[in-house]
Amino acid sequence: MTKIPPTSEPTTRPRVVVAASETTRQSKPDYRFTDQRIIQHFEVAAANSATIDQLLSNLATIVTHQSECLGLWACQRNGNGEFGSAHLLTDPDSASLWTAVEDHACEMMERVARTRQICSSPIRSTSRSELVVAPVCSEIEAEEQTPVHLVLIGCFSAEQESVLRLQWLLGLASQTIARWQQHRNLKHQETRIRSLTDTMGLIHSLDQTTSIPEASLVITNHLRRLCKSEQVAISFCDTKGNSRLAAISDVEQIDLSCESNKLISHANQQTLLTGHELCYPAGDTANSPALLALEKYCKANSVESCINLPLVTSDNRTIGAVLIAGCTEQTSDTDYRQYVGQLIKMSSGHLDVVVRANRGTRDVVRNSWKKLRSANLFRALLIGFVCLTALMFVPLPYRVTCECEVQPVMRRFVAAPHQGILEKTFVESGELIESDHVVAHLDGRQLRIELSGLRAEFDGARKRRDSALAQGDVALSQIAKSEMERLRSNMEILEQNLANLEIRSPIAGIVVSGDLEKVEGAPVEMGQTLFEIAPLNEMLAEIGIPESEIQYVQPGMQVAIKLNAFPFKTWQGVVEQIHPRTEIVDDESVFVAHVKLSNVDNQLRPGMKGSAKITTESAPVGWNLFHRSWESVRYWMIW
Repeated sequence: MTKIPPTSEPTTRPRVVVAASETTRQSKPDYRFTDQRIIQHFEVAAANSATIDQLLSNLATIVTHQSECLGLWACQRNGNGEFGSAHLLTDPDSASLWTAVEDHACEMMERVARTRQICSSPIRSTSRSELVVAPVCSEIEAEEQTPVHLVLIGCFSAEQESVLRLQWLLGLASQTIARWQQHRNLKHQETRIRSLTDTMGLIHSLDQTTSIPEASLVITNHLRRLCKSEQVAISFCDTKGNSRLAAISDVEQIDLSCESNKLISHANQQTLLTGHELCYPAGDTANSPALLALEKYCKANSVESCINLPLVTSDNRTIGAVLIAGCTEQTSDTDYRQYVGQLIKMSSGHLDVVVRANRGTRDVVRNSWKKLRSANLFRALLIGFVCLTALMFVPLPYRVTCECEVQPVMRRFVAAPHQGILEKTFVESGELIESDHVVAHLDGRQLRIELSGLRAEFDGARKRRDSALAQGDVALSQIAKSEMERLRSNMEILEQNLANLEIRSPIAGIVVSGDLEKVEGAPVEMGQTLFEIAPLNEMLAEIGIPESEIQYVQPGMQVAIKLNAFPFKTWQGVVEQIHPRTEIVDDESVFVAHVKLSNVDNQLRPGMKGSAKITTESAPVGWNLFHRSWESVRYWMIW
């Protein structure tokens, strides 16, 4: 590879090799370039570049400013050992130039990859244009004969620029890339050594623990110190992937009902679901559903950023997740994230061993079994246990016990037909009435007074019309006629209201609400609800099925209902409908189901309460007796 000086020392000159069939110009021995500013620009570009793409872009900017560059490309060797398509680093307007120089550039790339030296050649199709190709490889790679994986290709205008300087400029860019790659590799190795050292100390601390909570607290506190973070939390998962918060740095006891701890558990659960590292903020993907939990955690705890990593063992088992909260400067640093990732990866296996060692209960069960076998009652207990076990497998119908309340199948509302004064009510709440029964009467005195006044006005308007017709005043007669029409309409409305002073029930049933005796003489508005009446020939039992039992109940199952008012009578029915969402009844989350009941003898009244038993499918006796306890234990073990 061409030896390009990294500093401003003018003692080294570049070596240039070109094809024998091409017109080339070999650099003279006394040519030296000492442009210290250009070298400093390249060094600053390398220092300010976090990725190879950013470095190539910065170097392209410098080369373009320091020469008459017509186009600059980077070409990388693919997995098949061949150079792929060239990536344009300069102005997109230069894209068409690659078509003209592609064949020529491909020949020079193979030569450069073989000789590891800068090649240049004039372009035949244009005058005074030079094509320069430089390999990107370090001195160590050159000595070890490592294949060249990246080359820089530049097309320059050589009318006012020496070819040797163009070669030096592109060679300096390739040297900058090689040094940047060496520096990055060195930092990666340093990070790996540091993480290995810290992991050994962490493993040594884990060896001193005797319980899972102690081990969890040790690893969170060590990670907080090593990663210089604000908070570290760890969660373990079960075989189904559900996480359980185990420890938080600098916190002795964890309150799982705390909102902040719930956010941590939810964030760790998202990492277990995705199976890979999550980081917030994450640029364009910050609004993705998987990062919403991390975003809520950061906002709730006033944290700038956080990283969430899965705990994966060497056999690719995910045993939990770790949340590390810090500042944006840390999480955006690639080296920091690599260090944290290696630290978690190398300590996950040992943490799994500690957890499994402290979880075992085999020794306790084995010792209890030995003591039982040594007792004289072992045979009797064994026989009893076998009989009890056999009894537990006898199938019996499982019944779900629920609270219920009787309500009418439908309700009809009796409203005021028009505005007026409530003169008298004839029914009270709880009273049984027939269809078309008078329930209230409105005062019609004000309506009759208004009707008399309208009639007088109507007679006056008619006389004015007749007088105008007699005098031949057509306009005045038309006005009087319009007034008569208006008054006639108003009189018809008042007459209709007077005919509807009695308010009657539209159906037969019971008055559910509407005791208006105390408001007699008060005004009512048109459409105001006065009474609520429900039929009694059929009632509806609303059954509150507990949320934990809804999975066993289906529409069509038989229901037995007992009411508090009739403890020795049972009503039979069928589950007809189950509401699709829960409701809160007596501080309990239930699904409401409907069961229709016949009420021929009118014993059932709205509001009666009692209990109901729903007969579901048959299940073993043991399941009927203990499935609730088992589900409760399983629920708490998961969380």
